[in-house]
Amino acid sequence: MKYGTFAAVLFACFIVFCCIIGLFLYHFDKRKKRGNSVRMSAERRLEDDKYALSRIGKDSLYSFFVTDIPYGWLVAFATLGIQVAILVFFVMASEANLQDDRIDIQFTWQCPRDSDVCRDTADLTDVGWVIFFLLMFAFLAKDGINGCRLLYHSSRVRHPLTSRLRYFIGGMCLCSITLFALYVSTVYNKAIATSNTAIIANSVIVLFIMEIDEYIFSAVDAINDKWTEHAADKEVSKMKKEIARQRAQIELADKEVSKMKDEIARQRAQIESQQEEIDNQRKDLRMLREAVEKIQESQTVAAVASASDSESAECEDNTGAQQVEEQVDQITMPSEAEQKIQELNAAASTSSNTTSACTAHESITTHAAESEDTGPGTDAGGRNNE
Repeated sequence: MKYGTFAAVLFACFIVFCCIIGLFLYHFDKRKKRGNSVRMSAERRLEDDKYALSRIGKDSLYSFFVTDIPYGWLVAFATLGIQVAILVFFVMASEANLQDDRIDIQFTWQCPRDSDVCRDTADLTDVGWVIFFLLMFAFLAKDGINGCRLLYHSSRVRHPLTSRLRYFIGGMCLCSITLFALYVSTVYNKAIATSNTAIIANSVIVLFIMEIDEYIFSAVDAINDKWTEHAADKEVSKMKKEIARQRAQIELADKEVSKMKDEIARQRAQIESQQEEIDNQRKDLRMLREAVEKIQESQTVAAVASASDSESAECEDNTGAQQVEEQVDQITMPSEAEQKIQELNAAASTSSNTTSACTAHESITTHAAESEDTGPGTDAGGRNNE
């Protein structure tokens, strides 16, 4: 089988394999998410587009596969066709067709005319092949892995059908061109590489062809950067502007908050000073209350003492009045002295604040002295009158 025919069959099988794997992963994820909501917000859809864009590469024309821009898809398919066409030339040049003069195959076996033994003149060793596979892995592994991850990403149930198709086609194209480049480089070096340096040089040529999509993207971006601006990047730029605006608002709010904190601290200091004044006033009121209570207690004690003194004074007055009456009964006095004594007794009995017994005694003594001054005649006359 020719190399071209084998490549066509190989990649047809690879596309079928990718479709089978995608369907299997889709049903597996659908069964896993059964019963859960599969609605997706605009933010989540934007995150998925950003993830797919990062997997396939922002600086490559293949990035238009994960967008919904029609002209982007056209440019991406055109670039893919150019790369495949160039690689097909290497496949055709590797065919061992002796009737075709366009082949690049190198015959390293030499059979001298004077000898029946042929010898291989190729200097290619196993070290050259090891270097070849290391170069292929270093330059193509990233694209192969990202293509596989994009295929897996396309199998998520949460994606709408259009997004799922975009991710699947982008991942399949990336994996296909990577695998085709590895196949072309292998068969071409097997056909024409005769030394270790030749296999390295041929590998570099094929790898350079794999960078055409990025160089074309850079050229288009140099002409007009708006042509290469992705929708996800636009949303990201909008989000960045919105974040910057919100950040400015947050900084302004922080300043207002700091001012409010300072004002609150000042008011708190005022409240604390007022609280101290209130505490001092409470202490003063407490001291005044204690002083008033002491004054009231002293007044109560004084009132009780004055009441007991008045009662004792009344008792003494009553006792003194009785003694005066007894003395009056014992002493014979003239009629005028007797009348005065009766008046004094009446005043002592009716008044609440009568004079003390000592005063009554002094008045009685005074009248008695006056009666003695009148002489014994008066006393006798009085008796005779009686």
